[in-house]
Amino acid sequence: MQNELVTNNSKKKIAFIVEHSVVKGFYPLERAAILAKLLKEEENIYIFLKQSGQESIEIFTDLQLSPILFDSYAELKTQIRSLEPDLIVQDGRDTLVEHVEQLRPHCKTLVHFDDFGEGGLLADCNIHALFEEVRENTARNILGGTYAFAVKDSLKTVAESRVSNELSNPPHIVVAYEDGDENNLTYRTLRHLTQLQIPLKVTIAIDKEYKHSVEDLQMMVLSRRNTKLLKDEQALEKLLPEADIVICNANYTPYKVATVGIPCITAAQNERELNNAFPREHHGFIHIGLGRKMKQSNIQNAVMELLLHEARRERAVRKQFELEISDNNEVLKSLLLDFVYERHNIATF
Repeated sequence: MQNELVTNNSKKKIAFIVEHSVVKGFYPLERAAILAKLLKEEENIYIFLKQSGQESIEIFTDLQLSPILFDSYAELKTQIRSLEPDLIVQDGRDTLVEHVEQLRPHCKTLVHFDDFGEGGLLADCNIHALFEEVRENTARNILGGTYAFAVKDSLKTVAESRVSNELSNPPHIVVAYEDGDENNLTYRTLRHLTQLQIPLKVTIAIDKEYKHSVEDLQMMVLSRRNTKLLKDEQALEKLLPEADIVICNANYTPYKVATVGIPCITAAQNERELNNAFPREHHGFIHIGLGRKMKQSNIQNAVMELLLHEARRERAVRKQFELEISDNNEVLKSLLLDFVYERHNIATF
């Protein structure tokens, strides 16, 4: 796993520094792996992954990438000083000022993704998929947009396989609160859905980050026909091909849904997700606010609105597809190459 820092001098050196964040989940690691794989075809790529377990490592090895594992930022500083990369791409945990200051002297350009820490202010560019509404005091180094979500090939395959958005009989609702579900919105949502007196198929996606006991969920599942749990590391992805409506959190999951094109209801797991501007009406979503304050009438009305109005469902999917999220990888690859070859005037950001 500890690969050599060997380089081809005719190519640029790009170092990815990645650390798992409980708040953001595993997606930032997936984004780093996707972009590293794309850039590896043209440049020398090094991936520095902070030790956090086998699950994190496998995200990279599944794409035939070999991360260099590190335990501390003092150790990382030594590695970066030896490598002197042309570009550092940082993703995962929010950074601290001291960590960025340690790396700055040994790299030409620093690009961070979704960094809400104080260290993010020191990056040359901080690219946000989890962007907020534009404010007057927004840091000048922030670029925010839907293009900042890198897309797995498997999601593109699901999008291509969906031939129709007509409702199943009965309609199939998938509930997927990824990234930990700290307030157990899964349980709250299922409880409200069981009170809808209409024929429905409901599947609850339980992934490796779900922190709560599934016993209470299982009791509710047993009390209603056509309701089940799916426990799988890629639970949502496996359910997307057959979902008529997705109910999910407001972090990275809505991007996955929009890539495929499915009417979607979002509820924020915490205040940070509440500020995310992407999963809103103008992008095709029904957003019902902070999940722990979710009222039964709000979630039921949102579900019924999508079930009863075909035009509403069609509009939701059209708005999602207009974003062309499936093309994001090439946009991000070009953007990072512009940074590594200094084709951007960073001072203007």
